[in-house]
Amino acid sequence: MTQRATSLAHLRRRATEKKWPEARSWCERRNLNAGYVLRKKGKPDPTPARAEKRTASRYYQLKSGHALTGVYLKSTDNRPDDHCWWCDPDNNCGVQQTRDHLFKHCSRWKDQQAQLWARVKEATRKGKRKWRVGDLLADKRCSPAVLNFLRSTHVGRAAPPVEDSGDEEEEARGGGRWAEYCAE
Repeated sequence: MTQRATSLAHLRRRATEKKWPEARSWCERRNLNAGYVLRKKGKPDPTPARAEKRTASRYYQLKSGHALTGVYLKSTDNRPDDHCWWCDPDNNCGVQQTRDHLFKHCSRWKDQQAQLWARVKEATRKGKRKWRVGDLLADKRCSPAVLNFLRSTHVGRAAPPVEDSGDEEEEARGGGRWAEYCAE
């Protein structure tokens, strides 16, 4: 008997077709990290991959739960608290800075949030209250809206360290390191 030649591409495709159902069932059995949502298809979303590196890295960090948010930085002992530094930098309001807070409730990004959720609703016909942030980041239809939101905000970027510069007058006029940071 002669064996038929099989191409390397064909073998890779067969291995991939076998691998993804097994990986999906393993992930569903495990279900340890409820924040991460496994995509329906095995192929990655090409939209964030084509975005500029700075934005794409924040997108993937938010998706994996390793973005520079208050909760993550506190869990890694890089911040003393997990409060949102965007809501009111002078008067720390005590709200936890989670992905949900940044995408839905943070007062600093209200205008950008409105644009994000309008685009998401246009693409999916689901409003803000119907979405978990993990599902939003996993849905391929929402990627352009999320990337535009990240481009127009500093979500996923750390706030500058709190320093006492002694120049309250300059900060009152809107100057200082905080204004320089936000202007970037």
